[in-house]
Amino acid sequence: MPITKALLKYGYDKFSVIIIEYTDLNDLFNRESFWIINLIPYYNVLKYGGTSLNYKHSEATKKMLSYLARTRKHSNNTKSLISSSLKGKLNPFYNKTHSFESLAKMIAANSLGEIYVYDCFKQLQVVYPSVKTLAYAIKANSYSINRVIENGMLFRGGWYFSKNLLNSKDKPIFSSYTLCFSLIKDIIKNSNIKQAIFVFDLNGKFLNKYTGITEAEIQLGIRHEKIKQYAISNLPYLLENINYNKGYIFSYHRLLD
Repeated sequence: MPITKALLKYGYDKFSVIIIEYTDLNDLFNRESFWIINLIPYYNVLKYGGTSLNYKHSEATKKMLSYLARTRKHSNNTKSLISSSLKGKLNPFYNKTHSFESLAKMIAANSLGEIYVYDCFKQLQVVYPSVKTLAYAIKANSYSINRVIENGMLFRGGWYFSKNLLNSKDKPIFSSYTLCFSLIKDIIKNSNIKQAIFVFDLNGKFLNKYTGITEAEIQLGIRHEKIKQYAISNLPYLLENINYNKGYIFSYHRLLD
């Protein structure tokens, strides 16, 4: 790395490669040590030839390297050279893309925990290795998912996310998060739903699901504020000017407690 940085900083024309000796392969490390000791090359970290295995920097060297790393500032020219050296075909990842499986594994390696995905009936669908992996798959962001988890909300009107099993006996329907294509497709398809409203009759029978309070207001002819009020309070909403007992139960969840 020191040589690489020096090449970028000073230019290739300031360096050269010179063969100083031909030697037998079996004597290679001894002759390398001989030249290191006698020439004391500036860019050599090791004092002897062979390998860097088990080599340890002194405490003074560690402190110096730490200080240099904290205070190092590349010139604009060096930054430009480093940037250009990694562009286009020079980039080792040129014209390549990570598969979903590869991305998932990389993200999961730094994950703080698994995420359990349940449907609106609280049936376990699949287990994802991390919030970031799930967010990437469903085209969402980690903040939204963490918010759903913390508040026990229903995501896009159809799914619960949890960092723990809701029931110790729960078993996922999909054996692997890389195989639940239909589930992910459905979650993405419902990206227009922020907070769905479920409507039941007074006996708790499911009637309909709306993409939000606004849609419910239009379809039912009940004011936005009323729907929100009764959805939060979990109290039945009774229709006015009707002699017999009729009304609705509004909820942000598919299943009522």
